[in-house]
Amino acid sequence: MKKVILFLTVLIVMLGLFAALEYTQEPAEYLQETAETTPTPEPTPEPAPTFDPALFSDTDSLLIVANKSHKLPDGYVPADLVRPNITCGGDCRMREPAARAAEEMFAAAAEDGVYLKISSAYRGEDYQSALYWGYVGSYGVETADTISSRPGYSDHQTGLCADFIEGDGSMNGINFNPSFEDTASGTWLREHAHEYGFIMRYPKDKQDITGYAYEPWHYRYIGVEYATAIWEKDVFYSFEEYFGVTGGDYIEEPPLG
Repeated sequence: MKKVILFLTVLIVMLGLFAALEYTQEPAEYLQETAETTPTPEPTPEPAPTFDPALFSDTDSLLIVANKSHKLPDGYVPADLVRPNITCGGDCRMREPAARAAEEMFAAAAEDGVYLKISSAYRGEDYQSALYWGYVGSYGVETADTISSRPGYSDHQTGLCADFIEGDGSMNGINFNPSFEDTASGTWLREHAHEYGFIMRYPKDKQDITGYAYEPWHYRYIGVEYATAIWEKDVFYSFEEYFGVTGGDYIEEPPLG
């Protein structure tokens, strides 16, 4: 009888140990199975920024838009035009924030051995009218609309942009040509202009969006924060894409010359 009791006692202890061992193993096995069967959640996409539409029409805003879908007020002249202390072949007046940023940018480029030069910056509505209709006379409306702006629609009239040139500024197949991108100035601007608040206004392969052919010499001031955000997306990301602003082609007939 004692042997039977002893046997049963040993059996009960062994069964208890087995059950305890099985219990400690199950959670690990369960966690492994769960990890294998539970899908990794997709990352939540970053919401697109939203902007007050007034930023793009307020004449005091650094984001005021002038493109083929947005006309400036008739006769608009920026109130804070100044002439920056930079190398320039024409009218280099710019709105004061852009002018001060341009001075800093020119100094930084010079430290890198690149000597920037501007052909022109601000253009008034009358000047733009003469320029545009000159192109129309030479090439016709369709071509003129791809290389110049109608009066009142020009980015230059905002006082926040500039056309850059290389060397003496001659029309040597480099200036005002896509090949400007490979010059010392074109390369430096593409890599560093955003650090001073400027973006390439008419990037490559974005004509359907911006309304204009590729112009690696035309830079627009919008402030360091926004310029850097656009550059970090892509060096050829456009103003219209980032801010969700309409661009593209004109929807109305050209004015009478």
